[in-house]
Amino acid sequence: MPALSMVYLNNAALGWPTAPGVAEAVQAWLTDPPEERGRTAAAHEDVAGEARRRLSKMLGASDPERIIFTLNATQSLNIAILGLNLPPGSLAITTVTEHNSVLRPLERLRAERGIRVKIVGFDSTGALDEDEFRKGLSDGPRLVVLNHASNVTGRVNDVGPLFLAAKAAGASTLLDASQTAGLIPVDAAGLHADLVAFPGHKGLHGPTGTGCLYVAPGIELDQFIVGGTGTRSDLARHPEEMPLRLEAGTANGAGLAGLAAALGWCEHHGGEAREEVARLGDRLRSGLRQIPRVRVFGLAGSQGGATGVVSFGIEGLDAGQAGYILRESFGIVCRTGLHCAPLIHRAIGSSPSGTIRFSASAFNTSQEIDEAIAAVEQVSRCVS
Repeated sequence: MPALSMVYLNNAALGWPTAPGVAEAVQAWLTDPPEERGRTAAAHEDVAGEARRRLSKMLGASDPERIIFTLNATQSLNIAILGLNLPPGSLAITTVTEHNSVLRPLERLRAERGIRVKIVGFDSTGALDEDEFRKGLSDGPRLVVLNHASNVTGRVNDVGPLFLAAKAAGASTLLDASQTAGLIPVDAAGLHADLVAFPGHKGLHGPTGTGCLYVAPGIELDQFIVGGTGTRSDLARHPEEMPLRLEAGTANGAGLAGLAAALGWCEHHGGEAREEVARLGDRLRSGLRQIPRVRVFGLAGSQGGATGVVSFGIEGLDAGQAGYILRESFGIVCRTGLHCAPLIHRAIGSSPSGTIRFSASAFNTSQEIDEAIAAVEQVSRCVS
């Protein structure tokens, strides 16, 4: 029996393949002799500096030194949420769309420091409930954390006006851009985001082990770890200036080399790639909606399928079972379950088994999308 061809639709978890030039940049860093450049050992060039400059441009930030490197978005979100050192009893506002990388640090602060956490739900249209959000602002929150786009439904949240109101109420604002960085514009100042967290391995199609946190001027975070920096070694305490303030130890040089290459590719091809993702996401959503016994969850909002994410269920079939059949019988690689975002499933009615999630990238083809839709249709017909 011939091997199944693979259709990869799990880009919301891990962008694959990496952008052209990433693998070569990682290999060059690993095989060429390292040269000391300040605090970072880099091959041929200061890859950390290059990546900071490219990220600063992407975010519309004026100072690349306000961007720090982490291992992933989870670490970035933890540094931001825990680093703000919220006083006991403080109010934090977030939403039902959030990932556990937001919910669990907040729960830790609730348990250890007695902070209050308000969870904003949806209104009748499926958008975040703006009235509920603004009522929460009257209680004087210290932190507002919003998901730029749901990793379950793909819907892009209109965070700019909400963050603007939050800042007027005296709150610091944190944007989780894990599902949008590289796919739709993330203008930190334009969105009124004090902090922006995202990984390098999803929409940017960089290597794993790379994450970023943008910290706006005027925002001070407690140091997450302290230790070696390669410079200022005479100081008894860890340096205070950015980015050293929030970075310690040897950097992931190979990962940063790959990230810099991915960002370079995005600068030249990002516009056409974003258009292709939106087109394929719309094609997926439209095709799946035509299949009897298939329920597509949520709406993509005013930006359509911009993130390429579509979640659905097949009537009479557990999400996990469906994912297994799609992989083993049709070669469709997808993700099933709660996607580390438990609250949204209660809100959209997909608990307890969660959803089947397809997430396209610009490296997918229309033929692959049509194959995936046909596979779901065939599976749905076989369910008794």
